[in-house]
Amino acid sequence: MWNGLKISEVFFEEYGLPMLEEKFSEYKDEIASGLAGQTSECFGYDDYISRDHDYAPGFCLWLPEELKKKIGDDLQKAYEELPVQEFILNHRADVGMAEPSNIMTGARRHRVGVHSIEEFYYEHTGMTHAPVTTQDWLATPQMHLAEAVNGKVFRDVSGKFSAIRDVWSGYYPEDVKKKKVAADLAMAGKTGQFNYYRSIKRGDIGAAYCCVTEFIYKISAALFLLNGRYMPYYKWRFRAMKELTTLNCAAEPLMKLSQMSEEKSSDKINLIEEISGMVIKELVGRGWSSGHSDYLLDNAKLVMKTISDSEIASWNVFLGED
Repeated sequence: MWNGLKISEVFFEEYGLPMLEEKFSEYKDEIASGLAGQTSECFGYDDYISRDHDYAPGFCLWLPEELKKKIGDDLQKAYEELPVQEFILNHRADVGMAEPSNIMTGARRHRVGVHSIEEFYYEHTGMTHAPVTTQDWLATPQMHLAEAVNGKVFRDVSGKFSAIRDVWSGYYPEDVKKKKVAADLAMAGKTGQFNYYRSIKRGDIGAAYCCVTEFIYKISAALFLLNGRYMPYYKWRFRAMKELTTLNCAAEPLMKLSQMSEEKSSDKINLIEEISGMVIKELVGRGWSSGHSDYLLDNAKLVMKTISDSEIASWNVFLGED
């Protein structure tokens, strides 16, 4: 059975592209097509459960803002007239659905159909252009950048949409990546290795829970950074972690840690140290740390010393965390 990304691509090839060639031949090479952004199918993670709402064959059409002002309404109308039901009937064995979901919240219209290139990137990155400065790279959380570069571009003759996408998907500059790793690990050490035990001693179970939750989040962010991938939002974080190659051994203990109660606080402390040790070993292997300390904050400060850009290297170690 096809997943949503495959459904989208075939729907575009069979109905979308012919529509562009027939009705918008003058502009078709200025219009990029594909599927990217929010929703599980953009990540390739959709399943039967995903089909209970806002699920139907569809794709995105991205064009320059000035061209959208000129033909956007007509293009959207033509898109909405594409024979979705006919496509499903023709491929019923492949798409595994009898009809589009009967629960449509209205969010889908915002995610597929006609959008300007500038509109798409502004929504996901806060910018209409590719990043240039360090501040550009640090301005947007990983989970939003993951949505900006996921999915697939089916067609982009002009290359305008892909030119921006390629810069973002090329990932953080090395010094920016080191800064973010340092910031996330510094906070992971502060919350998991230091404040969790103190919260348990005080009997503050709420604070202890928050410490472990924050530790898992920051370690996860660091794992994705060390793998050169943007971390998706919480719903797909552990699912995406299965695809990591560097430190994939940390995924299982992180999952275990997320499921343990505070009644097993001593076991949680040991597990936090085990996970921290895995990460420190990776830092040492990269030459980012000497590994002289088992405290993540100490190692984060050593990572800072390997940053070449003197301005970035001078920043507070916690600046840039996800």
